[in-house]
Amino acid sequence: MNIDNLKLKLMSQKIIVAVITVLLVLAGGWYLYKSNRLSFHLKETPAWEKFLVFKIKNQNLSSETAGLFRTRFEETKKRLEANPDSFNDWLYLGVLKKGAGDYEGARDVWLYGAQIRPKSSTPFGNLGDLYAYFLNEPAKAEEALKKAIANDPNDYNFLLSLADLYRYKMPGREALYEQTLLEAVQKFPDNPNIIGPLASYYRQTNQVQKAIEYYEKLIKLVPTNETAKQDLAELRNK
Repeated sequence: MNIDNLKLKLMSQKIIVAVITVLLVLAGGWYLYKSNRLSFHLKETPAWEKFLVFKIKNQNLSSETAGLFRTRFEETKKRLEANPDSFNDWLYLGVLKKGAGDYEGARDVWLYGAQIRPKSSTPFGNLGDLYAYFLNEPAKAEEALKKAIANDPNDYNFLLSLADLYRYKMPGREALYEQTLLEAVQKFPDNPNIIGPLASYYRQTNQVQKAIEYYEKLIKLVPTNETAKQDLAELRNK
């Protein structure tokens, strides 16, 4: 082999070694990147951090009240940064945002709470009230309340909220108020907080016999209810 051929062979070997080295470096770099081990790798901001902002949108709040809200927010923010899984703090953050008039912010926080605790009834109950009376989205309120009821069928308050939603916020579906309360009575037959609204409803809609029946049940459960006694006396005189 002459000198020129030997030089060409050595140069080719060097090129091959260089290419292999580059490929190994690139492969190693990709592995480190995927393993999140590169010191210069920029981590993405956790999704929950976007909720840790606070806006005072209720211009009727006094400066003192607004300041108190901000203080409570900063305290809650610190706790969540230390423990992002603190469910009660997420619920409280939603309450703070709602109180400050940031209804969309409260919605987003409670939706996140529902995401991390899908079996809890509280975020769905909160969303039901928010959608119904602050965001004017009754269909979403109905969905949220039904989810709350499914998660906690022993909390009658969700049934009352659903009944009120049908009566006051969903035109054309008012009849579901009575139906929902009757279903609630089947589940909670001795609960005056359900029997009372139903008795009052029958009285207001001039269903006298039904009103008398439920007022009698109410007084039997709560003998000290003087208003119910007066209403029953008036019904019996009709």
